[in-house]
Amino acid sequence: MGCVEASAICAFAHGGPQGPDDALLDFSVNTNPLGPNPDLVRIWQTAPVDRYPDPHYTRAREALAGWHGWDPDGIVLGVGASELLHRIARAFVRAGTTAYALGAPFGEFAHGVALQGGTLRILPRQTPLIALPAADDDLLYLSNPHNPTGHWLDPHSLAVWSGMLVVDEAYLPFVESPSELPMRDWLIRVHSPGKAHGLLGMRLAYALTTPQIAQRLRAFQPAWAIPTPLAAVLEALPAHQDFVTRTVPIVRAWARDLAGALGAAWSGLHFFTVAVGDAARVAQRLRARGIRVRDCTSFGYPNLIRVATRLPEENARLIAAWHSI
Repeated sequence: MGCVEASAICAFAHGGPQGPDDALLDFSVNTNPLGPNPDLVRIWQTAPVDRYPDPHYTRAREALAGWHGWDPDGIVLGVGASELLHRIARAFVRAGTTAYALGAPFGEFAHGVALQGGTLRILPRQTPLIALPAADDDLLYLSNPHNPTGHWLDPHSLAVWSGMLVVDEAYLPFVESPSELPMRDWLIRVHSPGKAHGLLGMRLAYALTTPQIAQRLRAFQPAWAIPTPLAAVLEALPAHQDFVTRTVPIVRAWARDLAGALGAAWSGLHFFTVAVGDAARVAQRLRARGIRVRDCTSFGYPNLIRVATRLPEENARLIAAWHSI
């Protein structure tokens, strides 16, 4: 994919339920099929809801900071990564700002940049960052690993970028041996752990950044924006990683086997892409058989579909439908 400029405000297609077709067997959503994490569900259900939460969410921020070896003042809680990315755009993008994306960005970030009047330039994943101009108000976004391709960039290769760096690490828990970016100026790391814990509906999210940037992001958030159950789960998250440790290797193995059965290269994650020529047509034919996959046209890949593994018996249904078309 060459450089693409995007500035129009438009609707972005997402995976998952789309209304009356919720009964479809859904391979379009990148979540842990062995979820939800029962311990975190219990904490959500038993959280006190008869009073306001702490407006500073001190305990949740301290727990996450201790886990990551971060400054508690640099933790920002959010209601889903999409909400945090819109807030980042509001805080740091204005008319005339150039935001770069390495590979197709998450659509909500593109939407946020457009709403602020900024220009989004989409670059190939392997673009040498040393060649990019980095003005004080320029911003670089990437999902790492990349959605939908699963491509992983060594975080240390990003050190040459001196401007604002926003790294969407939604799928980092699925990487076999991930390395983490250390704290630096003008860095925001966005986490959405609901994917790894099979808890998409909880909208778990937080960002790791400097205290100065965190203060600015919190200024764009209304008081008590994080409901008490959501804050309670984020506080408990570091102590309940055994679920991810146990399940992710299993899920990755299932994805590897499914990719092989579909004739695709495995990404190393729980999802992968398949080259099909006409993604929209293949997605529609599978849909007619009761199966949803992710047409990657909206990411700029009209020849790819993205498939996230489900349970083995459900994967067998996709394999049978795949070979029938």
